[in-house]
Amino acid sequence: MIVKVDRAASSGEIVRGEKPCGSRSDDRYMLTWNRLCIHAKTLARGRESSPFSSCDARLLPRSLFPCHTLPATMKTRFDKAYIEITNCCNLSCSFCGLTVRPRIFMDESDFILVLDRLSGWTKILYFHLMGEPFLHPAIFRFLELAGERGFSLNLTTNGTLLSERLPGAAAVPSLARLNLSVQSLEQFPPEERIERLRSLVSCVRAFASRQRLVRPDFLSSFRFWTRDDGGFSSPLLEELARAFNPDSSRAGVLTPEILAGRNGFVLSPGMAVHAADTFEWPSLPQPGGEAGGGTTGSENRDTLVRGFCRGLRDQIGVLADGTVVPCCLDRNGDIALGNLLREDLQTILERPRARALYDGFTARRVVEPLCNGCSYRKRFDSKPK
Repeated sequence: MIVKVDRAASSGEIVRGEKPCGSRSDDRYMLTWNRLCIHAKTLARGRESSPFSSCDARLLPRSLFPCHTLPATMKTRFDKAYIEITNCCNLSCSFCGLTVRPRIFMDESDFILVLDRLSGWTKILYFHLMGEPFLHPAIFRFLELAGERGFSLNLTTNGTLLSERLPGAAAVPSLARLNLSVQSLEQFPPEERIERLRSLVSCVRAFASRQRLVRPDFLSSFRFWTRDDGGFSSPLLEELARAFNPDSSRAGVLTPEILAGRNGFVLSPGMAVHAADTFEWPSLPQPGGEAGGGTTGSENRDTLVRGFCRGLRDQIGVLADGTVVPCCLDRNGDIALGNLLREDLQTILERPRARALYDGFTARRVVEPLCNGCSYRKRFDSKPK
């Protein structure tokens, strides 16, 4: 399907399309199209050179670019995509929203299909939405499959299974970042937390030393919330400072207050601490409302709440059953845009509901009830877009 566009090809964004035909019969267009096709075959054969040049791109509108033929230097549609390889978790942390969906694990064939249908739309994947990714028995196989398709991976984990899964794990070139939710130690008695953190640090450091041999830019991030409920963070931050600087006293150097005032704190090369502001998980105003409902954009726009979000603009999410959602906070699939196991992403994004959500935020209007009650979305209201 040829999609309608509103910007020139030189903007560099990717939009899928088909072979030009009909009104696009100009020889220059057909020559460039043929070069693109040869370029795709060249890439498939593993060759580096091809008859395609960047200047050729300017001869065709963005709607005519099939994503698999685009050179790597051109931008993709989304900055990142979240894939929920499982929605099962071995903890029940207070800061994680609960999901009412059936607990499942994505199987390999479904995962491959999701990868193939995300190919060309983004280069960065996060194994994150709900669930603990290291519960999935095939997680390292999934990392390998994603890497073979040119994706770069970020993992977010509560860290409790790393002592079982990481020691024997080989380095993974596709894995760029490991986010460790230290806040999950809230689940354990205070007297156990320091020892558990020491074990986690030891495990991560050993894995990171192997990982940086194949991925020099690999980063391990120990993550906290900026709040310090009941003094939870202070002793753990102090322990992290000592663990990476044993020969000097670092007491008071790394505190919740200091961390809240900066983007991050470097512990050592490839190791850092980051903090984020807490938020409330969004939920529908009427529990039990049918998932997949919502507006299609035909309502009176004057009654809509004003606001903005980067969901479906910079990011997209895929739940464990293949359901496509606009962001990583739709834990129950309340804004179900389609299913990537049954249809391609272009078809899903062209549907009225997806278009209404995207166009609504473009006009600074919130069209989905779930987005209306999202406290995280409101962070963007006062920021430049």
